[in-house]
Amino acid sequence: MKISHLPRQVAFGAALVSNVIYAQEIGASLDCHLGPHTFIEQLVEQKQIDPIPMRVSADSVNAYRLRPDQNLTALGFKVRAVFGFSPNDDMFTQKISAGETPHRVYGVVVMAAKEAVSERIRETGSPATVREVMPLLMTAVICEK
Repeated sequence: MKISHLPRQVAFGAALVSNVIYAQEIGASLDCHLGPHTFIEQLVEQKQIDPIPMRVSADSVNAYRLRPDQNLTALGFKVRAVFGFSPNDDMFTQKISAGETPHRVYGVVVMAAKEAVSERIRETGSPATVREVMPLLMTAVICEK
């Protein structure tokens, strides 16, 4: 390692550590006792996420991006997105077709492998489920009501 590269590496390492130190942990909300409205509303009011969904899936699940200056963690993992939906709730954009039965759901997408997230969920005793979004990289933690 060249000495001239050391300050840049130290600065990069310090930035990573400061991001972890100043991240807001929202894992307690993944005990699945909140409803989707309350979960999303709290994050919007705290200006942690944008109030307008970045995407609405075919089953009406609204996905929200973190505001650029925010750093959230859930269960100790970096949060990449937050999602939620509750039928007949004006907070959420609805796309459900006639005949479909909408359900209440909320959660987060974190940067971690499914196995690591599943282990943390077991440790907390949460009834949340875990789904792999991108192998070894991203996992969704889901609370359904």
